[in-house]
Amino acid sequence: MKLAPQDGAERWVPNEPRPSNFDVAAYQRLIDQIVGTRDGRSIIKLAWAPEELRWRPYPHGTEPHGYTFPIFIAYHDSEGNEVSAPRWVLLERIEPEQYAPTWEATRYSMYGADGETLRLWDWAGPCPTERYVELKAWCYHDGKCCPCLGDECKCGPEYFHCWGRYLEPNERLLDWIRKTSWEALRDPDVNPTQDIRHLESARAQMKLRSQLIEGQQKKIEEDRALNEFMLDHWKRKPVSTSGFKESNSGLLLPN
Repeated sequence: MKLAPQDGAERWVPNEPRPSNFDVAAYQRLIDQIVGTRDGRSIIKLAWAPEELRWRPYPHGTEPHGYTFPIFIAYHDSEGNEVSAPRWVLLERIEPEQYAPTWEATRYSMYGADGETLRLWDWAGPCPTERYVELKAWCYHDGKCCPCLGDECKCGPEYFHCWGRYLEPNERLLDWIRKTSWEALRDPDVNPTQDIRHLESARAQMKLRSQLIEGQQKKIEEDRALNEFMLDHWKRKPVSTSGFKESNSGLLLPN
């Protein structure tokens, strides 16, 4: 989906550099004093949004582009380039126990838009040794950029909203980090090193129940589509399926 600029964002450019007059290292030390670190790495990290990139999904048979997709994309310019919001953001560390065990199981699926031939897509890339995810974008809203006031926009779905005015990380952001950290420490469902395959929290199980049922049904449908696609593909080009194996249930899956 192509996003349009809002509230003066058309002046932003791809890969906009971070402000040079802000001491990121000093502010990160303040965050670490509040939240702590794990294995010498920050649990909550301050980052400049245009510098944060994730894996760009690609269909097999084409050249992968790697980690080139902006996480905090604001809009596309006239040339189709992705433009990130020039804002400071907070990222939260996710421990390997939470994502590594199921990474490969959700990495691939078949996809074809608007009647296109189904193709095998790599959505996530190789499993990373370290992972940070979006926690908060820091800015303020004055009622002119959008109807909202304050440092949180409630105009629409996450990241399809007004990016507000530039705001330098300050004491108010540290207060938000303190409050969030305090709540997490007292949440019985929060266990950053628990294996995602062995969730035991009753509340977490209840919350995930409907999502798992939907996900399982989707996986069955995707496996069936993949099997039919690869069998037909093998009949036409047998040598091209060397990168696949037959599962116990008879499905052809990537090695």
